[in-house]
Amino acid sequence: MSKRLHILLGLAIIFCVTLFFLAVRSYGSSSWQTWQTKYFEAQIAELQGNLTKVQGEEQAAKLKQEIKDWQEKKPTVQEIRLANGSIERCTTCHLGTEEISKSHPSDMGCTVCHGGNALSLDEKTAHEGMYGGGHPGQLEVARLSCGGNSAVGQCHSGNKNEIDNQVDLMTTSLMASKGGELSMSRYMYGLDIPPKVLLKPGETAAKVQAPFDHRVEESKFQQNCLTSCHQAGGNLPGQQAQANGCESCHVLSNSTHTYVGQDVTIPKQKPDYGISHKLTVQIPYTQCNQCHNQGEAKLYTMDFTPRFDLNRVKSSPSPDKESLETRWQNVYSPGLVFTKCEVNLDCVDCHTRKEAMGDGEMYFSEWKTLKIQCQDCHGSTVSQPIEWKITDKSDMAWAEARINPDFPPLKMGDVILKTAKGEELPYVRLENGKWFSYRKTNGEKFSIPQVIGSKCRQDPAKQSSDDCHKCHDVSKDKPSSGGE
Repeated sequence: MSKRLHILLGLAIIFCVTLFFLAVRSYGSSSWQTWQTKYFEAQIAELQGNLTKVQGEEQAAKLKQEIKDWQEKKPTVQEIRLANGSIERCTTCHLGTEEISKSHPSDMGCTVCHGGNALSLDEKTAHEGMYGGGHPGQLEVARLSCGGNSAVGQCHSGNKNEIDNQVDLMTTSLMASKGGELSMSRYMYGLDIPPKVLLKPGETAAKVQAPFDHRVEESKFQQNCLTSCHQAGGNLPGQQAQANGCESCHVLSNSTHTYVGQDVTIPKQKPDYGISHKLTVQIPYTQCNQCHNQGEAKLYTMDFTPRFDLNRVKSSPSPDKESLETRWQNVYSPGLVFTKCEVNLDCVDCHTRKEAMGDGEMYFSEWKTLKIQCQDCHGSTVSQPIEWKITDKSDMAWAEARINPDFPPLKMGDVILKTAKGEELPYVRLENGKWFSYRKTNGEKFSIPQVIGSKCRQDPAKQSSDDCHKCHDVSKDKPSSGGE
């Protein structure tokens, strides 16, 4: 062997040894042991708190043994083995993170949604390349996170069935694009007559450079209207937390937007987090109210006035701990009129999937986007609601019903409701000749009164909510009035 080859071999050995020692040093000096120790301490503190509440020696002895087990634990590298055989070590630090949902089990791994470096035990390198800076639901990265092709298969984009392509459809939603807000505001200012759709799917109104053609109202329109809510980077009205696309609805948050779960790496007092590391389709009105019904927007001055009772609304109780009177107080801003069913139910119980998530078409107004009217559930003086019989498991309603754990399972031959615009509503069922709606948040069953056979004298041609509000109205000022 030549002298030059000996030198090259020696340098290669030195290089490999150096890499090895650097890896060992990084492994030994990383903070993952500290995080695990803090997690152990948190579990011990919780158990010790429970120890003061238990009754009986047997229960106390059991808790004492659990405390001892945690006290004896030593930090160890945690690994998740995915279905394809690859390994992730994220839970080495995030030891207390919650299971996301039944459809997103932990063996899917973390990087499929969050991105990042799955094998690193160093915080900086582990978080490099994370989607949305830790918020993978942001619309700019949703196709990579929520929609991307992964080790677990195709997710919420690029599938054969439309209902499984939520990320693709969301790019056309008014909530994502705010296209209606832009189009109708320009129309009311005389800039576009008739109103026009200025955006393409995937574009957001907040990114339009000159929404008001450089009029004096333009900066206030951008600040007070377009750069908030579901679009990434916007601050929720009256709050410090940012809205982050898909997470705005599907990750429930409290009034302070702080985390209260078991992951000790997340600071409990820092805003911009959900209550826990969980996703849900059971979205209560209190979540919707974090953007909607927050106050009064004045179009001609482009000012936003927060509602005076906002503090009470932000601290409203969970759906299972509130009365109907409480909901009357919390659902809508003072002065607004609504029907009783709009208060008994949650927003998602009336607004359809296509209304909220988009249907592939870009619309210039909320009215154009709506898929449902009062007559779709209640019928009219001349017609019954439209029935739809389930005869095939490929039916879109079948897929939609299965994602909510509180829906009664659909069976072949079940009759559901279909709106006049053709959207199926699997949560509205015909049972023994009567229509019932199941609340999406908890499965509560409501009877749907029908116009035919009642004293209602509606005009079948007038089906807007304002038309029905003329007779069937309640408000905070008169909560007990209005027709049933």
